[in-house]
Amino acid sequence: MAGICIVKGKKYGKNDPTATILCVNCILPYSIANKNLPLVHKLPRFLDVEASSLSSKSYPIEVAWSDSTGHIHNYLINPYAVHEWTDWDYEAQQLHGISRQQCREQGVHPRWLCNKLDQSITYTETIYADGGPIDQDWIDVLFQAGSRRGVSAFKVVHSDAIMLPILSQVESDPKRRGELYDQLKYEARQKTPGHHRATFDVQYLIELFLLCRNYAAG
Repeated sequence: MAGICIVKGKKYGKNDPTATILCVNCILPYSIANKNLPLVHKLPRFLDVEASSLSSKSYPIEVAWSDSTGHIHNYLINPYAVHEWTDWDYEAQQLHGISRQQCREQGVHPRWLCNKLDQSITYTETIYADGGPIDQDWIDVLFQAGSRRGVSAFKVVHSDAIMLPILSQVESDPKRRGELYDQLKYEARQKTPGHHRATFDVQYLIELFLLCRNYAAG
């Protein structure tokens, strides 16, 4: 059974790896173009990090990430496990609602969380976050503290890199595409019960991706 890549408009066999690569790049399930084929339900993976502050001495205090089915893993991190992790911004605490004491009581050791991330996210895999390089920096801080390797084996990329190519298939004008994107962001936030917690922000990105994909699919 053949599929069609939305971007290239070419037909490929069901098991052709080229079709998989192309359709990952265009971010649309290749079966969307052929209504006789079932939709591919596999989702991109998303990540969010809450941190002690926005300073150069900040460190992650909560990490959440989703799998390809949309299930979200979420963990607080114990800052007392790392001697150098003393930074704390009480204004940031007012936003995310996480206290340092809560992290101490409920948080996991950075080493444990690094192992969990390595088990869950495959080597060289790309995972998307709306903080992009900022979230990557905090993930690197986590791995510097909790892994002998010192860096994550996966790559964190800004979520715009996966959302905007979808919308570009149906809206070529950059200004109108940006306005459409802003509207879909608003709708995604309305579907998400909270904000400034890692789980809620990952759920928001999943909702936003689905809105973009559904809009492009018509």
